[in-house]
Amino acid sequence: MEEVIILIISIAAGMATYIVSNILKRGAVIASAIITLVSGLMLPYFFPLMGGVLATAAACSSYAGMISVENALNLLEMAVISLMTGILFIAARSAYAGIGGRLGTIAAISCFAWLGFKKVFVGINE
Repeated sequence: MEEVIILIISIAAGMATYIVSNILKRGAVIASAIITLVSGLMLPYFFPLMGGVLATAAACSSYAGMISVENALNLLEMAVISLMTGILFIAARSAYAGIGGRLGTIAAISCFAWLGFKKVFVGINE
């Protein structure tokens, strides 16, 4: 059940960051900062036992949500990227704990995987 909650939070955080950044035109850094701050304050309150993990997953997905609108054309694409981010977060949760850059790396891998998928299977040429 914990993994399902992580995936839901990841999708919500990534999409929220995408909305604030690309639809509301507030910028990627501000969008990620807002979502990370709100997640860090609210999730430990509502989920006392796993709020820290959920806030970390939300921060990770907010980094993926910083993707430009040219690379993720709509919210559906962002939802898929956020889902991949959540899956990778769960898979790498115990790996390299305490080592810097893990969350950003997970977000980058998710974004690059989506771009590769689109290029190979959808035929989008850049």
